[in-house]
Amino acid sequence: MSRLPHLVREAGIALDVYLAGRSSGAFNRAAFILADDCAELAGKLFLSAQPGWTDAKPNGRFKSFVAITEEVRARVASTRPADAPTVATLTAALESRRERRNGFFHSAHLLDLTLFARDCVEALTDMLDYGAMLFPADPAQFGSGWAAHVPGAGAMETAEALIRLDRRAYAEPELLPQVTAILAKERRIGTQRTKGCAVALHPDDHHLRLAIRDGGNALRDRLRALL
Repeated sequence: MSRLPHLVREAGIALDVYLAGRSSGAFNRAAFILADDCAELAGKLFLSAQPGWTDAKPNGRFKSFVAITEEVRARVASTRPADAPTVATLTAALESRRERRNGFFHSAHLLDLTLFARDCVEALTDMLDYGAMLFPADPAQFGSGWAAHVPGAGAMETAEALIRLDRRAYAEPELLPQVTAILAKERRIGTQRTKGCAVALHPDDHHLRLAIRDGGNALRDRLRALL
C-alpha cells in the first residue's frame, strides 16, 4: 500500500508537535486535532483496500467520521473477528474525541479551553494503536504494514516510546523519575565557536526535541526498556 508510509509520517508529525511543547502544553490543541485527523485518514486508507470503496456518499458529500468508523468495525468483524473487540474500543474513543475536536472549530466559547497533557497522550497513543491494528504486515493488502514504516519516519520510534511511557505513568507514577533521569543524561549544551565560546542552555522542551533528534537508537532503547 503505497500511501501507508505517508500516513505513518503524518502520525510522526503529530507526535513531534505534542513533544515540542510537552512541559508547557503550548501545542496540546494542535496535537489533539492532528491525532484525530490521522485516525480518520487511517480508517479511510484501510477501507480503500476494498475494490470500489469510496469515502463519498451518493450525493457527492463525504461520509461522516462516525460512518467511517462504523464501516471499519464492520470490515474488521467480517475479516478479522479476533481483532474486532480492540477495534471497537478504539473507535468508540475516537468518536468521542471527534465531538470535542469539532467543538474547537464551531464553538467560539471553547477558544480558551485548556487541553491537558493526558488528553493528548491518550489521543496520540490510541491513534498509534489504531494504525498498527488496521495495518498489520499483510503482503496481499498492506505490504509490510504500519510498524515497518515507523523506523523510516525520523525519530518517531523514540517519540512513540516517550509518549507511551507518559501514558503508563498515569497508572505507574514511579516511571516519571526514571524517564527524567534518562533525558537528563542527554546533551544540553548548544553551540561552541572556534574563537571564544557561546553556550546555550536549552529550556526543557527545546532540549527534549534535540534529545529525540540526536539520541538515536540508544535513547530509544533506554526508553523502551521501561515499557
